This record gives sequence, structure tokens and C-alpha cells, in this order.
Amino acid sequence: MQSDSHQYSLKHIFYSAFLIFTAILGIGFIIPFLPDFSKRVGSEAFVGLIYSGFAFARLFAVPLSSMISDKIGRKPVIIVGLIIYSVTSFLYVISHDLVSLFFVRLVHGLASSMILPVSFAYALDYTKPGKEGFSASILGGSLLLGFGLGPVIGGFIGDQLGENYAFYFMGSMGIFSLIYSSIFMVDRNVQTKKSQEKIIDMIKEIFSSRIFITAFTIWFFIMFQRGVVISYFPLFLENSGFTKTSVGFFLTIYAILSSLLQYASGSFVDKFSNKFVPSFIFAIVSYCLLFPFYFGQNGFVIFSAILSGVMSSMVYPFIMAELGAEAKKKQKIGGTIGFLDWAFSLGNILGPTSMGLVSKYTGINLMFVVLCFFGFISLAIIYAVYKRSEKNSISY
Repeated sequence: MQSDSHQYSLKHIFYSAFLIFTAILGIGFIIPFLPDFSKRVGSEAFVGLIYSGFAFARLFAVPLSSMISDKIGRKPVIIVGLIIYSVTSFLYVISHDLVSLFFVRLVHGLASSMILPVSFAYALDYTKPGKEGFSASILGGSLLLGFGLGPVIGGFIGDQLGENYAFYFMGSMGIFSLIYSSIFMVDRNVQTKKSQEKIIDMIKEIFSSRIFITAFTIWFFIMFQRGVVISYFPLFLENSGFTKTSVGFFLTIYAILSSLLQYASGSFVDKFSNKFVPSFIFAIVSYCLLFPFYFGQNGFVIFSAILSGVMSSMVYPFIMAELGAEAKKKQKIGGTIGFLDWAFSLGNILGPTSMGLVSKYTGINLMFVVLCFFGFISLAIIYAVYKRSEKNSISY
């Protein structure tokens, strides 16, 4: 039998965090090239579709791969995902139209669905009860740090050596992650007492949880917003005269400040008994900070957009700590995180695509203002519903 110290070993959480960091580092590489993708396909309106292409694949692949990892282990699923990820990275070089770029993004989404959520589940396998906020802050911070360094490195390589070399580097990072996980990751026995439970019953139990539905809704609106910002903020910056390196630099600040705040928030998060209230507050404030886009192209708009990203990033450790604790009790870590990822995918699909259509009529600046009001009103209504359901639950 495993000792308690091994069962909850901190090193495995950092293994998972490092894997997430190295894998996501390459994904951020494509961000500075989104304006170039718009030129390849002949329209800025399709940038959101290209960016969100990977999310379409994740809608179906993430829950399946996560539930499979509950039965056969996290490591084999992650390794297969990294193999696909590495190959896909090189395919960006030969994709020059909307169909091929969208296809590559789909396959990229399939690969990421086998890496990121399963890596999070791997870390939760080794997390002590009551320390879910600490683990979520380490994992979320590593994800944002990798995503933040990706754009600036990708933009620099693109400016200095050319776009293709950035994708070669991206593929190399996937191969490095594959070697790393093969050597250092050690699966726990993930077979649970409910492993023979029918999949449909597992799904019903997950979606019947008030905690899951609340976390899902909040995370959807955060990813809706971040998908739009990540897709169209580079266009805003390039239209303002910034180079690819500068675009990558601003996006790196956007992500690194978010990651540093998350790293420092672990103990703070675990002190809250109800972690959804601060989640709503951070989410609503992050939407309000997009309003300065109304005033046009100036330094304050850039600062406000970066601060919005910092606020939205703080939502993750709170909702993951609340949801992770419940998932561990129900022994459905993989499945719960997998279905939570639907919020990630739906947000990245509907956000960039719908706001891209809005931008055709309003322009990019007013599009962000529309996004601001949409998110503020929606989250305010959802918070009111949540408080009412919480009161009814306590009364019951």
C-alpha cells in the first residue's frame, strides 16, 4: 500500500504543472500569427473561427479522454495526446487556406484534450483534501505562464527567422514534453469502486450537481471573454501599429501577471468556505474593465485589457478548488474535469465566432464594449439565480 506521503506527494503536482507549462507553451505560439492567418484566408472575420477550431474537437474528445483516464490511468492518455500534438505542430507550416487551417486546429484540439484536462486530473490524484485551491493555483499559474511566454517567443522567432521556424520550435516542445512525461510521470491506481458504473449514470450524476453547474457557467463566461480578447486583441494592437514582437510582449504581460497572481493565491483561495462568491466578483470586474475600448486606441485601453485578464484568471483557482473537492469525494475526477472543459470549448467557440460577426458591423473597439455589457448583465443575472438556489438549498 502507498504511504500517505507518497499518495499526496507534492512532486507529482509539480510534474503535472511542468507538463502543462511545456505543452501550453507551444499553443501560445500561434497567437502573434492570427493576423497572418486572416491574410491566408482573406478575411479578418474568420480569425475567430480559426482560433476556436480546436475547441470544436475538444467538445467531444475531452470528456471521453478524461473518463478513459479514470479507468486506464492518466499517463497513457497524456502520452498519446503528446504524440498527436507534436505531429500537428508541424502541419501549420503547410496549411495555407481556411479548410486546412481549420482541420489542423481540430486535430490540435484533439491532442490538447488528451493532455491538459488529464494532467489536471493527475495532479488532483495527488492533492491533499482541503488543499485543492493550492493545487489549482499552481496548475492554473503554470498554464498561463506557458501561454504567456509562448506568444512573445513565437512572435520573436517569427520576426527574426520566419513563421515556419516558430512552428518547428512548437513541435520540438511537444517532443520534449513527451520525453519528460514518459520518464517522470507515475500513475496512481485510478480504478475506483464505481468503475463499473454505466457512463450515462456517471454523466447524469455530474450534471445533477449544483456545484458543477455553477462552476460550469462561470467558467463558460470567462472563456467566452478570454477567447475574444486573445483572438482580437492582436488585431487591435496591429491596427495600432505594433509589431508581432510587441503583440507577443503585451500578450505575455497579460498572461504572466495572471500566472504570478495565481501562484500567490493558493493559500488565500483555500481560506474561503464558499469560493463561488469571489469567483463571480472577479468575473464581473473582468468584463467591466473592457469598457475603455470605447475610447479608442490609447495606452489606457491596453492597460485595462491586461488588468481584465488578471481579474479573469483569478476565477480559475476558486472554481477548481470548489469543484475538485466534490469530484474527489464522488471519485469522478477525470469525468468532472472533462465535462467542465465543455465550458472552455463552448466559450472559445461562441465567443470569438459571435463577436467576430459583431465586429463586422461595429468595428473591433465597439465589439469589446458590446462584450462588456453582455458579460456584465449575464453574470449579474446568473449570480442572482445562484444566490436564490443557495438559499433554497440551505432551507431544504
